[in-house]
Amino acid sequence: MATLSTAVDLAVRVVGRGLDPKLTLIEDVMTKLVATLSPADTHQDAIRMMQQRNIRRIPLVEDDRIVGIVTLDDLLLDEAGPLEQLAEVIETQIGDGGPAEGRRSPLTRRSEARAKSTYGRFRNQLREAAELETSQQADQALQIVLGSIVRRLPPGESENFISQLPWLLHRPLGELSTGPDKTITDHAIELELMDELGVNESHAWRIMESVAAIIEQTVSPGQMDDLQGQLPKGLRELFTA
Repeated sequence: MATLSTAVDLAVRVVGRGLDPKLTLIEDVMTKLVATLSPADTHQDAIRMMQQRNIRRIPLVEDDRIVGIVTLDDLLLDEAGPLEQLAEVIETQIGDGGPAEGRRSPLTRRSEARAKSTYGRFRNQLREAAELETSQQADQALQIVLGSIVRRLPPGESENFISQLPWLLHRPLGELSTGPDKTITDHAIELELMDELGVNESHAWRIMESVAAIIEQTVSPGQMDDLQGQLPKGLRELFTA
């Protein structure tokens, strides 16, 4: 079992409780049942765990021994993930919803601006390629097509896929990561686009092909191979059209 003692432990559990630092044992205030990773895990694994567990430090364990530790500072210095994704870890630890708008740090403001810009380009690329009339239509088309793909994938694979998409899509798509839902087919997505956007069959298919083309430009080749290996034939054909 990995344990950890941090400055927060000392501040909250010693000073905050009025204990005598000279008499208090580390084992009485340290954090127990610590979340751990192995040295073979990825940066994304570390970022995801920090987000889920509201932590900044993760011991690396191999053969039941702690062989290192990865911190949020390490990930920031190594530029291990999108700035906005790392900023979300900080926001989570500050509290639900983060600080008041006027008190947001420059890092947070920059990351939010970058996230909005990245998603805006992603959405506008679809709007132009699929000849959609409004940005709202493009938003809806992305949610339908990407959401359907996420729901069709197993949870682990869908999380890897989502992590390579624009950050503003992570939370809404992550809530759909409960698959695989084998009722989702290319025809089901086509019908939903026709119903929700009021487009005809050929336009719906063009939207699907346009989203697929943008995905291919956005995610890594390895992720594309994994994605196609998990999708049924009709959806795979979107990426080979």
